[in-house]
Amino acid sequence: MAGGSAISGLVGARVHRKEDRKILTGTGRYVDDVQERGMLHAHFLRSTVPHARIVSIDVSKALEVEGVVRIFTGADMSAIADDLNFAQPIPGLHSPSYPAIARDVVRFVGEPVAMIVAESRYIAEDAAELIEVEYDELPPVMSTKAAMAEGAPQLFGDVVPGNIVHTDEQLFGDIEAAFAQADHIVTDTLDQHRWACNPMETRGGVATYDRGSGQLTYEASTQTTHTLRFLLAGWVRHPIHQFRVIANNIGGGFGLKFSAYREDVAVCAAAKAIGGTVKWVEDRNEHLIAAGAAREEQLTLEAAVKADGQLLGLRVTMDLDAGAYPINPPATVYTGLVRTTLPGPYRLPAYQFRHNIVATNKASYISLRGPWAVETLVRERLMDKIARTCGISPVEVRRRNLITLADQPTKMITNVTLENVTAAETFEKLVSMIDFDEVRREQEEARARGKLLGFGLGTFIEPAPGTKDFWAAVGFPFGAEPARIRIEIDGKVTVFTPQTPHGQSHETTLSQLVADELGVGFDDVRVVYGDTDATPFSMLGTGGSRAATMASGAVVYGSRELKKRVLDIASHLLEANVDDLQIVDGVISVKGAPGAQVPLAQIAMGCWLAPEQMPPGTNTELEYVASYDGEGGGFSQASHACWVEIDQETGDVEVKRFLVVEDCGKMINPAIVDGQVIGGVAMGIGGMLLEHSAYSEDGQYLSATFMDYLMPTAPEIPDIEIEHLEYESDKVIGSRGVGEGGTVLAPAALLNAIDDALAQAGGGRVTTTPVTPTRVLELLGVIEPD
Repeated sequence: MAGGSAISGLVGARVHRKEDRKILTGTGRYVDDVQERGMLHAHFLRSTVPHARIVSIDVSKALEVEGVVRIFTGADMSAIADDLNFAQPIPGLHSPSYPAIARDVVRFVGEPVAMIVAESRYIAEDAAELIEVEYDELPPVMSTKAAMAEGAPQLFGDVVPGNIVHTDEQLFGDIEAAFAQADHIVTDTLDQHRWACNPMETRGGVATYDRGSGQLTYEASTQTTHTLRFLLAGWVRHPIHQFRVIANNIGGGFGLKFSAYREDVAVCAAAKAIGGTVKWVEDRNEHLIAAGAAREEQLTLEAAVKADGQLLGLRVTMDLDAGAYPINPPATVYTGLVRTTLPGPYRLPAYQFRHNIVATNKASYISLRGPWAVETLVRERLMDKIARTCGISPVEVRRRNLITLADQPTKMITNVTLENVTAAETFEKLVSMIDFDEVRREQEEARARGKLLGFGLGTFIEPAPGTKDFWAAVGFPFGAEPARIRIEIDGKVTVFTPQTPHGQSHETTLSQLVADELGVGFDDVRVVYGDTDATPFSMLGTGGSRAATMASGAVVYGSRELKKRVLDIASHLLEANVDDLQIVDGVISVKGAPGAQVPLAQIAMGCWLAPEQMPPGTNTELEYVASYDGEGGGFSQASHACWVEIDQETGDVEVKRFLVVEDCGKMINPAIVDGQVIGGVAMGIGGMLLEHSAYSEDGQYLSATFMDYLMPTAPEIPDIEIEHLEYESDKVIGSRGVGEGGTVLAPAALLNAIDDALAQAGGGRVTTTPVTPTRVLELLGVIEPD
């Protein structure tokens, strides 16, 4: 399409991933692969009650177990480590600090109350069973409704009544006038359930304290090494210049590993106190109970609409169940993301948004792939309801409200710049690929078989990486991205990035970019990440779909600067104009004169070993730190269509077909983009139909194993059909992130399809998730709701 990127060649090719060699052969290094001499193992004894005062804790019998080295209670840990404090200068935000190990009160099932350090994990677990804890139980608060009710038990003494840790309301445009002009007021609600990240590799880390040097090293499974180092050094009272954080291979994150956790603090503090190495890797039961979860929000929407489906105004109230303890980033970032993004790619003249962030007796609310996703879910379902109210099709209601390229540049109602946004174009392409007459014919045939066939669609924009005014509206720093590029003495190239990949294939894509820019071989580029002693400083790491734009920009700019330097040197050596030179396969030559050439390795060797002998006036420094500001940033976009079949006897929902039209700009590696889209859609489908971090009314966790917490497998996911647009702007970096889009939009298309199927049988509309077979049968009127 329009525009054109300045990068070509390897970029855009389906290059095999560099990461696959070590991952598929089992030669990668994950946290559980770390085996240090004299290494000890940690295990956490966790609370079995959701809310209680700790009356006493007796560890005497556990200390007698052979192989137990040390046991840390809350009091022990507080003597060597500060409480975790995530307070931010956000007006009205209550962010209570809390100890790494519970000291006086426990506030959710799974909260650590003691840490056993022993010669093996088995010994530590056995010893934990001998620890006696006496609790004075308090009433648990297990929902936002219960937490905000009059007279509700208070989780924290310094939090305002109602357990509301933050509340805010923002108004954009003349909302009263919008509703006064409306022909219809369309209302909708959604109570979205809590679900978890569940990466293949759970949380974990190995902390080593070198008593000779005073160096503390933490090898962890983390998305952001520099942030983890910055926070942990303060909490464990250790000089940051003697604190190193390393992340090698990481078995997935999905947002979970963006934060620093109390277990990280405890493990590092214990290693320092003992003077050795302590390892902790949570098992799946710990992960499900204690690592945290997300997506538990309740939203109410009121839309002011003209008779033809035109949006005039929107009122939204959002309640977010934050769990017991704050985590990084603050929950105001999530509500800010929802508030800012909810208008999406639609024209909306007036908008009012109110939120309540509420503390309950559950594990912390954490970041989960596309943490703003509920905005797309409720908006796209509202668009379908508006269509039914106005008597038009779901396609037509979107066409009448979508912002097209011809409308841009423009501003969202939330004061965010939209430029080069092609959501409307992806939607039109999606519609052109669907035979709607065939859809209705198939629905009639399905009903004749006793099945219900539903069809749903949706569209959205993804801040990937977003714009500066977008992140200012959210209340989170945008930040430039650094990278250090070095041409080595042999002409090969090393890239140092603060990105910490955990499945996104940064080693491959960044190598493609650098190889193209410098004219070297793909395998002649090495990418170094995950080491705070080596990589440039960044508090953001990998998250928010930044890498495709921001990390790419940094390495491209860095490569271009080094290319300029070596060509300047070569121009003197070859007695040619710089503009007449090219680098191909690591050899600099004069275009059209292949005999006039010099190897890049020869120039590199001269610069490193004898810089004084290089042409005078040239820059012989072959290491450069570049910084990229994103050129204003931008958005990815996509439209999805989903076909489902519902069995009226069992309530089973089968996804029959799923179609994606996406536009992330210039694709660096289409195979990687396809993998991200497919994985995201699978996660979105699983989150809506299967996964549920469920609690009982008395606060017990009900989904503590994969027997109860259901994950999608191959039979539940159809082949995902993908069409790419690749609209490019005139910016140097025309690539946008794509890692979160499938998880954000797939639930909306899926639920719209389920609603469509239920409507054919006169059933109710989904307002509560997950959409289990039982809930489907309730909506069909086959069984009575609980």
